[in-house]
Amino acid sequence: MPTLGPLAIEWLASGALVTILGALIKFAGWTWLLAGYSESSSSVPDDVVQDMAGNTLLRVGIAIFVFGMLASVMNPPSYLDLVVGAVIVLAVLRLIYRLNTQPPQTA
Repeated sequence: MPTLGPLAIEWLASGALVTILGALIKFAGWTWLLAGYSESSSSVPDDVVQDMAGNTLLRVGIAIFVFGMLASVMNPPSYLDLVVGAVIVLAVLRLIYRLNTQPPQTA
């Protein structure tokens, strides 16, 4: 029976936390969790931010959790941590780009 090493526990816990935060942002509308965002100072509608950021965090959280599951049953190569980190950075950059190119809200 495989045992959970400290690396696997770290990835599983991080993935679960990010997934929960993504669900809170997307489904409960907790956009106050996003640093630097307020509906009054942004031209992007709150529901668009809620959808885009929530989807991104859900995708990243699930990917981190799956990586943790893989790390619990096998010994992944050391460079795989860097690959996962790079994918997370790319997802965040994509989110920032999409939010900055979103057409402004019309009154």
